[in-house]
Amino acid sequence: MNVLKRRPHRLLRRVLLPVSLGAVLAGGLAVPAFAAPGPIDLNSSSCPANMTGGENDGCVTELQTLLNTHGFRLTVDGDFGNGTLAAVRTFQSETGIAVDGQVGPQTKAELYVSSTSVPDPIDLESSSCPANITGGEVSGCVTELQDLLNAQGAHLSIDGDFGNGTLAAVEAFQSAHKLSVDGQVGTLTKDALYGTSNVTGGAVDLRSASCPANMTQGEVDGCVTALQSLLDAHGASLSVDGGFGPLTFSAVESFQSANGLSVDGQVGPQTKAALYDNVSTSVGAPAPIALNSSSCPANMTEGEIDGCVTSLQSFLNTQGQHLAVDGDFGAHTFAAVEAFQAANSLSVDGQVGPATKAKILYEDGVYHCPSTGCPGQNQAIQPYVVQYAAAMAKQGTMPYVYAGGHGASPGPSVGYCSGTPGTSSAAGYLQDSNGTWYCFASHHVGLDCSGFARLMYYEAAGYDVLGSGATNDQIKLGNQISSSQAVPGDLIFFGTSTSSTDHVGIYAGVVNGVPMMYNAFDTGTNVREEPVSDAQSSDHPNAYYTHYDAYVSISV
Repeated sequence: MNVLKRRPHRLLRRVLLPVSLGAVLAGGLAVPAFAAPGPIDLNSSSCPANMTGGENDGCVTELQTLLNTHGFRLTVDGDFGNGTLAAVRTFQSETGIAVDGQVGPQTKAELYVSSTSVPDPIDLESSSCPANITGGEVSGCVTELQDLLNAQGAHLSIDGDFGNGTLAAVEAFQSAHKLSVDGQVGTLTKDALYGTSNVTGGAVDLRSASCPANMTQGEVDGCVTALQSLLDAHGASLSVDGGFGPLTFSAVESFQSANGLSVDGQVGPQTKAALYDNVSTSVGAPAPIALNSSSCPANMTEGEIDGCVTSLQSFLNTQGQHLAVDGDFGAHTFAAVEAFQAANSLSVDGQVGPATKAKILYEDGVYHCPSTGCPGQNQAIQPYVVQYAAAMAKQGTMPYVYAGGHGASPGPSVGYCSGTPGTSSAAGYLQDSNGTWYCFASHHVGLDCSGFARLMYYEAAGYDVLGSGATNDQIKLGNQISSSQAVPGDLIFFGTSTSSTDHVGIYAGVVNGVPMMYNAFDTGTNVREEPVSDAQSSDHPNAYYTHYDAYVSISV
């Protein structure tokens, strides 16, 4: 029921979260209206033999999600518009198919390339993967590598084969992250690929008791996250990943030299004190200011340094950029703005004027509401969550897919299978009418239990509240409560302990004396409402009710 595979995700750093304006009724709750129809297998009789522009249905939802697994970044809305057409044509060109923009049998087959012939992904940092992964390797380590690179914006077909395309993507990733560009995937590249997955928490004030008196190379934690942000605020250009590697060490030495400190690369009391000079927040960036505030210029341009830029950079990172959030509108931020403008059919000038702001305010719930507030402001998020969950369960078409919903952004995705079919370790498999096991997950778009919970909280908040982790990651973000304290929209985790969970559902309240929940239960089922007791067994006997202190709010 739960995917335990680690995936890169951003750390939750906000407490007050907004609801999307388009999902708000005046004076009421969010409307549980999903823009995208439920996905339909492209090879089913429900889908046209040749799909063309203008189609609007669940077949297009499936098509868009499949294209996104191949590295595209389409809005999954079920509408075969110009953006989807362009992605289809690009995909056909990249895979050697005749470029006509139509999705026929050959294109469909290539879209479903992630099949049982693809090696199951293996954690790059496990002993099963080489210390240095190089071109020519064919294994589950490469499957994982390609998946991670696609989450960073590559356009790779996931086949487990380290060919020229994967090599080029590795080199591009290394260049973007200021690593040695050799095309080999060693320790530093692996660490960068997993990003914040290696960090155990958010940024921690260096002066707190939680951080070592002397921080040294090799440390990986929230203290290093804060250190890197502070160094960037003083002019460095580090990727904020929480890992104290050689580049961070060099940046510390440069900072010490520039500030008349003893140059040893260690971050002790004197270096910490100097780092906090002339910065406005504990993580080194000016405090964020909503882009629609009168405090932000009508046209933001390169060279600006303030909280408006902090907000801009945070938003651009939700769109797949990898900017240091330092409040400084430099060359990298300029390039990211241009990329966002190009992707959204805006005039590409690198300036953040009214048209660009309008698109940002529409896309990102953090800045969605006007400064006067929006309906539901400061209400708890749970009622919105349960409204969306009820709508999906009523729709009844979203399948459980093992590992579904754990991509770079929330939403249904193609999964994969693990373990041996027919055994207790198996996940993602089903039997056909002849009793033969096949990998259902790698041929369908859907959600597993934690992917479902993630999407519902995202739909309600307009922000990835739970992140791309599994149940053991999600449970850590909330507060344990008793069942009597639970309200509809809270999460219920199942397992043998709070550190060993394997399923999660969204509490729906008590119906006719029976506690109910919405959940994606297991392969062969769709998202549904059912009694809480149905998920309890000898394998996961305990139910842990969990509340998230998240509210509908805005930054003004």
